[in-house]
Amino acid sequence: MRKDVAVYEITDSVNEVKLTTEKVRNIAEIFDTIIGESGKKATHSKIRAEIIDDNSILAKFSKENNFDIEQFAHKLLDSERAESTGKRSKGIREGFLFVKIHNGTLTLLKLEKTSVADKETFKLDSQLGTDKHYYKACLYLGDLHNIAIIDKSKKVASYWLNDFLGLKEFRNDKVNTLELIELVENKQLFSETVRNLPEINEIVSETKNYIFESAQFDKTELLGRLPVAKLLDLDLSLPDVESVVYSTESSELDANFMISQDALKEKYHKTITISDTTVLKTHNLEKLQRQQLIKLDGNQLILTVPNDYIAEVKKDLGI
Repeated sequence: MRKDVAVYEITDSVNEVKLTTEKVRNIAEIFDTIIGESGKKATHSKIRAEIIDDNSILAKFSKENNFDIEQFAHKLLDSERAESTGKRSKGIREGFLFVKIHNGTLTLLKLEKTSVADKETFKLDSQLGTDKHYYKACLYLGDLHNIAIIDKSKKVASYWLNDFLGLKEFRNDKVNTLELIELVENKQLFSETVRNLPEINEIVSETKNYIFESAQFDKTELLGRLPVAKLLDLDLSLPDVESVVYSTESSELDANFMISQDALKEKYHKTITISDTTVLKTHNLEKLQRQQLIKLDGNQLILTVPNDYIAEVKKDLGI
């Protein structure tokens, strides 16, 4: 029979914590603070994930009625060890793994030891959820392709997502767009052959133009655009032309997807302070510069207003 709540201390070994009524009550408060109604105001990274394959520990949990939840603790400990030494990775701190099963929902929560105010009672630290306290969580409601992952850090740790849970981030337009931008900015979208071309900076620039101007990203469409811009000399009829142009890293991207405007705003937004009383905000400064809609001439900042917005700007200025 499965336990409803369990806590394991994860150091260089796994030790189950004996629970009392007080501890269970305090643990419930911790869950609510991070994941429940009270946790809605917490600032942390949250993504949607799905299993990589049936080897995921969550897949095993979903299939086995008598699954021993202590397996989660041992799997986490293994994931926190460096492959080369078999010892705890230096960047991963010791902590407590909280396991809770309620109304068909499995919740896993790791709290670093420094985040627990009273290790004897698990009394809630009033500062829990601030930047000084780190935690990771997983909410599984029965769908192996829709699992919520939370990390107090800016990015979900791979040891938690991949090594421990056997999950990968669920691909959607925003995920694809964010990864595309990162590949382009790091010049990793294209193969080494293309990166070594003298025109690589122009190729990257044209790729950005394509991203900013298009509603959808399509590898084949971009492939056709670069030769037209005379940046690549390609025979597009070759069967393996994409593998010649694109990097192996880019294979993680879907072949085509809608470009997420939210992702573009997230990466390219900018706030420019012009004076004590004036601030300029733009969703995409680089696009503004590429379209030559903004220019600094001496101490004058010149903005060009597109025709579609002239009437609205005049109204706002009272002209």
